[in-house]
Amino acid sequence: MDSSINTLTSASLKIDISSVGAELQSIKDVSGQEYLWQADSSFWARRAPILFPIVGALKGGRYFYQGKEYSLSQHGFARDKMFEVYSSSESHLTYRLIEDESTLENYPFRFVLEVTYRLVERCLDVEYRVSNPSDQSLWFSIGGHPAFSLNWSSDDHISDYYLEFSNAETVSAALIENKLLGQPSLSVIREGRYLDLSDELFDRDALIFTEHNSRKITLKCKNSAQSLSLSFDDFPHLGIWSKPNAPFVCIEPWQGHLDTIDHNNELTEKVGMICLSRNQSYQASYSIEINPA
Repeated sequence: MDSSINTLTSASLKIDISSVGAELQSIKDVSGQEYLWQADSSFWARRAPILFPIVGALKGGRYFYQGKEYSLSQHGFARDKMFEVYSSSESHLTYRLIEDESTLENYPFRFVLEVTYRLVERCLDVEYRVSNPSDQSLWFSIGGHPAFSLNWSSDDHISDYYLEFSNAETVSAALIENKLLGQPSLSVIREGRYLDLSDELFDRDALIFTEHNSRKITLKCKNSAQSLSLSFDDFPHLGIWSKPNAPFVCIEPWQGHLDTIDHNNELTEKVGMICLSRNQSYQASYSIEINPA
């Protein structure tokens, strides 16, 4: 499989993107500082996968649509598919994926998925556009899964980093039980604005926020003046995740989330699913802004 890498550059940043999964590979500032997790397989071998046509895991790995049973792996198939470069310029790259025989076996929908990266100075915009070219309804959810390095300096530890929410929060994070959204919750936000990272924070998998007020989260380090912000106005759900003791954190803007423990497996009743009629399109974007020291 051709895994060609394409690059966008500005006066402030250099961005690398792979055609496999249309996945971000690198975000570097002019000093060479790497902000994106570099897929160390001893922890997690991905960097910023695109979640489509589902977000999270299905209950029992299966779903029903129009009386038929299908199966999909966690987060869907887009992250492992080869995208084509559909359009490009000095400041943007658009990747495209359409259905094929292998996707139609367990996802009986025609679709066009376009992922556009736009780089302007210190800000990278990531835009998803899903279109329905068929006479049949198209059901899907979509999300991002970018992982950010926690190695801004050689002396840093995960406990030196924290996340700052843009708005005051009173909600607890929902927890995952056997890859499904469970009833237990965890109060993790300090003073309504801060989430302190630690080796133990992700012992029970990801933290899921479904009723939060913020649409911007900033990653900061106690030892540095630099920061990284992710803005996600178009996405109602949020996942925050890492592997225990791993030097990265994922800030994940989602439309939809993993199945609840009591879900009935009906695709059309899965939380956050979007339905498009013929020739309709859905568009959503998030942005990553780097603020060097």
